[in-house]
Amino acid sequence: MPAHLRLLSWNVRDLLGDPLAVHRVLRAAAADVVLLQEAPRLALSRGRIASIARHSGLLFVCGGHASAGTALLVSLRAEVRCSRAVRLPVSGRLTRPRGYVCAEIGLPGTGSVLVVGIHLGLTAEERADHLQRIVTDVKASNLPAVVAGDLNEPPGGPSWSALKDVVTDPAPDGPPTYSARRPRRRIDAVLASPGLEVSDYGWPDGVSERDVVLASDHRPVAATVRLP
Repeated sequence: MPAHLRLLSWNVRDLLGDPLAVHRVLRAAAADVVLLQEAPRLALSRGRIASIARHSGLLFVCGGHASAGTALLVSLRAEVRCSRAVRLPVSGRLTRPRGYVCAEIGLPGTGSVLVVGIHLGLTAEERADHLQRIVTDVKASNLPAVVAGDLNEPPGGPSWSALKDVVTDPAPDGPPTYSARRPRRRIDAVLASPGLEVSDYGWPDGVSERDVVLASDHRPVAATVRLP
């Protein structure tokens, strides 16, 4: 019987919204892998993200300060075979720091996929530089990959094109994700290697729209990936 991995990607807006709503959304989504952007990234960030995970029925794997606010959480059924958090270079002391998380993840008895959580910058130049590094990292793994996060750019832009070297968009007509209250732009996505079968893309079943709006200015994106 095929095994499927449920993923959720969500920008949680530096936890400026209702933290209890964040917990409710993550519990309701019931994902095996959660990739957060704008999670805590300053001192003691690991403890704060671990608390989010604990209150949401998940385990904290990596991220926070080490990857400038991207974070990876998993359910108890997911097997994390290796993981790391990576900091990316930015120019200027006032520029928001950037980074990404990546892990080889599977389920009992399955092969692994490389899961990468990203939050790209606000300028095209920064996004291009960071994507070159991320794409090189994905290629080096020699694994089928899922790259998910906040691209800060709509489909058809240079960042989406750069990622086509390793992943494709499984839902070209996917729903807009920003803003949470009045979504007009699709800037958040879950992208996958061409050989991976992706289903149930978009709004996570069971999640309250009211809770999403209370928690963040972005909508979460869910997808189910059939594992090799």
